[in-house]
Amino acid sequence: MNLNKLSNFYKKSFLVISDLVIIILSIILAYSLRLEEIYFISEIEKEVFLIHFILFFSTFYLMNIYKIVVRYFDNYSILKIIKSILIFQAILIPINFLLYEVYYMPRSISFITPISIGLMLLLHRVVLNYLINVNQEKNTNNKKILIYGINNSTVSLLKNIRQFSIYGVVEGFVDTSNQYKKRDINGIRVLKESDLIKSIKKYKISEIIVGPDTITKKYKEFLFDSLTDFNIRIISMDQIDTYLPNLIHRNTEAELNFHDIVNRPKIKTNKNDLLKLIRGKSVVVTGGGGSIGGELCKQILKFKPKKLIILDNSEINLFNIFNLLKKEKNYNSKNIKTVLGDCSDKRFLFKIFKNINIDFIYHAAAYKHVGFGEENPYSIIKNNILGTKYILELSLQKKVKNFIFISTDKAVNPTNMLGFTKKFGEILVQHYSNNNKLKLSSKFTIVRFGNVIGSSGSVIPIFLNQVRGKNALTLTDKRVERYFMSIPEAVELVLHTSSFNNSVLNIYALNMGKQIKIIDIAKRIIKLSGYTVKTLKNPKGDVLIKIIGLKKGEKISEELSLGENLTKTKHPKIMLCLEKNNKKFDSGYMNKIDSILEKKEININQIKKIFS
Repeated sequence: MNLNKLSNFYKKSFLVISDLVIIILSIILAYSLRLEEIYFISEIEKEVFLIHFILFFSTFYLMNIYKIVVRYFDNYSILKIIKSILIFQAILIPINFLLYEVYYMPRSISFITPISIGLMLLLHRVVLNYLINVNQEKNTNNKKILIYGINNSTVSLLKNIRQFSIYGVVEGFVDTSNQYKKRDINGIRVLKESDLIKSIKKYKISEIIVGPDTITKKYKEFLFDSLTDFNIRIISMDQIDTYLPNLIHRNTEAELNFHDIVNRPKIKTNKNDLLKLIRGKSVVVTGGGGSIGGELCKQILKFKPKKLIILDNSEINLFNIFNLLKKEKNYNSKNIKTVLGDCSDKRFLFKIFKNINIDFIYHAAAYKHVGFGEENPYSIIKNNILGTKYILELSLQKKVKNFIFISTDKAVNPTNMLGFTKKFGEILVQHYSNNNKLKLSSKFTIVRFGNVIGSSGSVIPIFLNQVRGKNALTLTDKRVERYFMSIPEAVELVLHTSSFNNSVLNIYALNMGKQIKIIDIAKRIIKLSGYTVKTLKNPKGDVLIKIIGLKKGEKISEELSLGENLTKTKHPKIMLCLEKNNKKFDSGYMNKIDSILEKKEININQIKKIFS
C-alpha cells in the first residue's frame, strides 16, 4: 500500500485500525504468556478489550500520536510513543487491580500487554517509515554519493542527506582510519580506502564528499588527481556548520515569482495577432542583447520571422542572446543575424544594412540607468539621441513598415539625463514621422512604460541579491513608488502596439496598474524569502531596510503621459496618449547637441535649455 497517495483521513484510519489489531494481538499474547497456554479471542471477555481500547486511544489522542507524520518518524517520535505507552500502563495498572476479580483479567496483564503493544506498535511504525521512504527514493535524485572519512560531522551529514533525499543517496563511507572493518553505520556500508576505485565503479558513484579532518591537504590533491578520469564531483566539507545549510539552501531556495512580489495577476495577450504581424517579416532589434531587447528577440523568434537581425554594441551581450536563442524552438541559424556595432555610428549603420531589407525596427538600444546617466552625460546623450536619430534616418532610407521606439515614463516631465534624452528621442520620432514622404506605407510608434523586473539596474533584482545575503535592503525614500511589469509582459504589449497601429504616428503608454511603493516591495520580498523585517519594534528581525536618500534626478513617483490625455485601445493594457502640447523639433536642436558634446564639462542644465 502506498500511504503517500492516501488522504490524511485514510492515513489516520489505517493507523487506528492497525493499532486496534495490535492491541487485540497483544492481549491474546499476554493471556497466553501468563497462563502458559494458547488463548483465543473468544476466551477473553469483551470488557477486557473495551477497557484497553478506551484507555489506549484516549491516551494516544491526548498525546497527539496520530498527528506524527510516519514519513519523518524519528527518535523523538519513538520517545513520544514510549511516553504514551507508559501513561497508558500507569492508568491500566490500578484499573486492572480494581477489576481483576470482576472480569477474568490477571494482574500481570497490565504489565505484559503495554510492553507487547509498545514493541509491536514501534515495529509497525518503523516498517511503514522504511516502506514509505524506499518508495520516495525511487523518485529522488539518482546521484550516488560516497562520504570520505568517518566522524561526527560526516555521520551528521548522512542523517541530513537522508532527510533531504532529493540531493542524492549515500552508498558508503570510506574508512580512512581503518577502524571499522566489515561494519556499517546507520545502515550504510563502510568501505576500505584501498578499495576506492573498485567501489566507485561498483556503486556508480558520481559525487564524493570529503569530511573535515579526515585526510591531509596533500592527500586531497592526490585524490583529485587519481580520479581525473572519472566523471566525479569532489566536494570538500571543511565545516559542517556552513556546508550543510548551504547545500540545503541551494536546493530549497524559493523561486520568487514576479506576480507574487507585486501581488497582481498575469497580463494576457492574443498570440494570433502577433503571428500574423511578424511571420515572414524581416525584423531588426537594436540593443538586442539587453534585457528588453533580448526578450523582444525571444518573442519575435516564436512568431517565425523571415529574418531576425540583432544589433548590440556589447560583444558579451550579443554572444549571450545568440546562445539563448539557440535553445528556442524556432531557432534557425540562417534566419538570425548578429551585428556588433553602435547605433550612434552612422557610417557603420548604413554600410551594414546597405543590402538588407527591413520590415520592422524595434529600437530598444539605450543607456537606461538613471545614476550612470547622471555620471556619464556624454555617453547617454550620444547613445540615446544620436543613436535614435541615425536609426530613424536608416528606417526612412530602408522604407520600413513600422519603426517602434521603446521609451520610458521618465520622458514625461523629465528630471534626469535619461528622461531628457528619451524625451528628445520621442521628439525625433515625431519629427521624422511628420517629414516622412512615405506616409502611406511607413508608420512610427512610441511606447512608454515604467520599471520592468529583471532589467539591468532595476530595483527588484537588487533587492533579491541583497536579501539572499541577508544584507540591508537599500531604499532611497519611504515615499518612492513605481509602476512594475515583468519583461515578457511589457514586450508582448510592445509587439501588440505595432500590430494595431492605424496612423502615421502613435504614442502608447502601457497600463501598468497602480504605482507600488518600493518599501512595500522590499517588505514583501523579505517575507516571501522566509525572513522577517528588522525594525525598532522588531530588533531580532533578519533583514533591515535602510533609507539612503533620493539619488540625483530621481522622482518620488513616475508619469506615463502628460496630464490625463489617455484613451483606450482594443487592448485593455495599452493606452493611446493624446498629447497636443509636445514640443516640436527645431532644426537647431542637433547643432545644440553637437555643441554640448564638444564641451569639456557637460551637465543636465545644458540639455534642459534646449527644451526651455
